[in-house]
Amino acid sequence: MKNTFYKPKDGWVGDLIPFSHENKFWLFYLHDERKGKHEDDYGFGTTWNLLVTTDGTDIKDMGVILPTGGIDDIDLSCYTGCVLKGHDDKFHMFYTAVNCDNPKFCHDGKALQYVMHATSENLIDWEKHYDTAFGADGEIYEIYDWRDPFVYYSEIDKCYYMLLAARQQGSSQKNGGCIGLCKSTDLWNWTICPPYYDPQAYLTHECPDLFKIGDWWYLVYSTFSERFVTHYRMAKSPNGPWVAPAEDSFDGRGFYAAKTAEINGERWAFAWVPSRRGNNDYGQWEWGGQLVIHKLTQLPDGRLCVSIPPAVHQEFCNENSIVSSYDDFSVDAPFMLKGDYKKNILPLSNLPDRCIIEADISFSSGIRHFGIGIGIRQDDEYSDGYYFRLEPFYNRVVFDMWPRREKGINQWYVDGDKPFLIELERPYRLTDKRMVHICLLIDGDSCSLYVDNSVALTSRIYNLNGSNWSFFAFDGNIEVNNIKLMTT
Repeated sequence: MKNTFYKPKDGWVGDLIPFSHENKFWLFYLHDERKGKHEDDYGFGTTWNLLVTTDGTDIKDMGVILPTGGIDDIDLSCYTGCVLKGHDDKFHMFYTAVNCDNPKFCHDGKALQYVMHATSENLIDWEKHYDTAFGADGEIYEIYDWRDPFVYYSEIDKCYYMLLAARQQGSSQKNGGCIGLCKSTDLWNWTICPPYYDPQAYLTHECPDLFKIGDWWYLVYSTFSERFVTHYRMAKSPNGPWVAPAEDSFDGRGFYAAKTAEINGERWAFAWVPSRRGNNDYGQWEWGGQLVIHKLTQLPDGRLCVSIPPAVHQEFCNENSIVSSYDDFSVDAPFMLKGDYKKNILPLSNLPDRCIIEADISFSSGIRHFGIGIGIRQDDEYSDGYYFRLEPFYNRVVFDMWPRREKGINQWYVDGDKPFLIELERPYRLTDKRMVHICLLIDGDSCSLYVDNSVALTSRIYNLNGSNWSFFAFDGNIEVNNIKLMTT
């Protein structure tokens, strides 16, 4: 089965737990059927399901590999964790166990979180070890946030370390989040240690991940208190000190809980693009959705940049004709779009609902903004639709749409005080450039824009019921060249 933004037929993709084995990505993930008691009960009763792929497009769905326990078990819901191969040649899984419905596993009416352990000989059949489950100590760490274990082996210390999304006991809610730490020599007996990383900046640090490329170590975690985003930090040692690059994230609101894995010398990040309630552009962002994959590349100074996975790009190998109502437009020649005195557009049509759009865009100094519109529920003025807008003055790429909210009876009821859709922006230094390459991947109601194989911005587009699209420029000029419209 060829996929771009993968979604199982009977559920949604939650947190990914990628593992590399035999030159394949084994993508364990939280399978959410959204069977909670209330509208906001996402992630209730999640199992671990498994996808296997070598390239991110040909994905084999292996179904449930870690079922939930019963009402009397600690893991009525199975949440995020990790998979590794131990020195005993067995595969070890550590995951978060939660049971909200049994008072035995709650305190003051609130569910406790535990680390559970399972083992396997083949990555498919897993044996749970309930007797080894453990929670936070209540002294260094509070007992309610103790999840998402990530285990790695230290050759220096000859022991295993476990990183966790945790909170320090007695800390404030806003700044008490930390990455907790446990230590073991055998993967069975764990000692709770002081925090591994404690910036005193977030409510918690979900889905921690740690890896090395060249001389640099990278610590990855996701937050939801300041904004929903996956951060990374850099250090020359797995023990820090950790420094933040100027741009410390991989994507925006549409790429959450990313964890990474490497095969054949390439490291990829796996996350989910959240659905929106009611499958509607104006609905609330939800927990879980569809699989999103980005390839990570290290720059000379150690920073990481993001690009489309090669096999995903190559899957779109059929070049489509590009249709415009402008007589002077030709795909074989650069097209100058003059927007010096007003917004100007290059109107195009026949946009497939699954495609890649690529182009090189040169832009004049001082231009206000330019970009690409898709949609397009657009009228003859190409006004209503979705927009990826590049703004050199602000050094950012943003995703926007019009209308931004359901229209009310008053003209001002349009969210005009918001410059774009909240949390859908990516910092990118455009003031030093005069040309960018864009690659926009569209598949149904999900899309990802890649700029210069460096920056990604992922979002949802639920009303893609028109085939019009366009390039646009405002307060300046652009030259659009090498336009391609590719399908599978």
